[in-house]
Amino acid sequence: MFRSPTLSLYFAKRFAKTALIIFIVVFVLMAFIDYLELARRAARREGFDAFLYLMVSLARVPNVIERALPFTILFAAIAAFVMANRQLELVVARASGVSAWQFLLPAGLVAVMIGVFATTIFNPVSTELKQRSILLANELAQNRMKLEAKSAPPAAPAPAPAPSMPEDVGSTPESSSDWTIWMRQTGREGSSIIGAKQSLNRGLSLVDASAFVFKTDGSLDHRIDASTADFEDGDWVFRNATVTRPGTRPAPQPEVRLPTDLNADQVSQRLADPETVSFWSLPELIEISKKSAVPSDAYEMQFQSLLAQPLLFLAMVFVAATVSLRFSRSRDLGQVILTGVAVGFVLYVVTELARGLGRSGVVSPMIAAWTPAIVATLLSVTVLLHREDG
Repeated sequence: MFRSPTLSLYFAKRFAKTALIIFIVVFVLMAFIDYLELARRAARREGFDAFLYLMVSLARVPNVIERALPFTILFAAIAAFVMANRQLELVVARASGVSAWQFLLPAGLVAVMIGVFATTIFNPVSTELKQRSILLANELAQNRMKLEAKSAPPAAPAPAPAPSMPEDVGSTPESSSDWTIWMRQTGREGSSIIGAKQSLNRGLSLVDASAFVFKTDGSLDHRIDASTADFEDGDWVFRNATVTRPGTRPAPQPEVRLPTDLNADQVSQRLADPETVSFWSLPELIEISKKSAVPSDAYEMQFQSLLAQPLLFLAMVFVAATVSLRFSRSRDLGQVILTGVAVGFVLYVVTELARGLGRSGVVSPMIAAWTPAIVATLLSVTVLLHREDG
């Protein structure tokens, strides 16, 4: 395939080095911005620990930067090709009879290898770090609230509020401005609705959880609020909870157990957030959902998107090549970069739209995940073949 292995290896190393540098720069920049935002909101409050908040930022940035990896590959490819053009390396290579594919395919091969690494290793690590960051951030918030409660002067007793229930609670998880997931369930003590802002551990651990427990006649009996809730042996265990009943003041309790008829698999397929599930755990979760006759489109979309990631990275290299392989003078450099960024952004938007259609079940998740990368690759190869081979 490669007539000049030395030249191909040289361009592969250059692209890999450029991609690593851009990744580090983006990682540091995003971590710095995220940490500044956390510090800005928490620095004026009592109990601020700069090191712990830094750990929160560093732990959740990998999950965020995972969505920006296609742009990292795009910028790395543009930078590598532009630098080779500016240093006349591509001109000399072409003058000696070397085809553009001899330095384009090595970069594409490196991009595919990066995609495989991102799917099989980086994704499991980033999902695990995201869960740890959520737990740490929740713990810091609870500690801060305790410190503020201790330092606050005693307030006059206020009328006991009635336990209220959001209007948008349904029988299946829903998204709203205040809540991420809701689920209706039954148990030994009757029916209830449980909600949380975030789910971890494949839906078996909830953060900022609330539950509305009903009587046999359908009226609201009491409300449970807790910083965390864990599914254990057929019960939801709310820790550091507050129980509110009509006509009484909220009563703090160290632990409250709420029985449910659901098993661990049923809880996972209802509450697990696809973006917090490792690539290696998604097939099992998809199988559980199918056996339970519950739509698994969101999990299948996440799984197929991760599988298609190497091809998407290859498409980004080819897109960069279509706009940056031609020799450009200084006045054309800005136009080359803007064109590449614009084309890459359009591809990213199309990919995200396809993800949304796949998650909602409008389009098959496999088609939604693979079509943008395949079309972008074919179009880019067509343009490159036309330019290089006439």
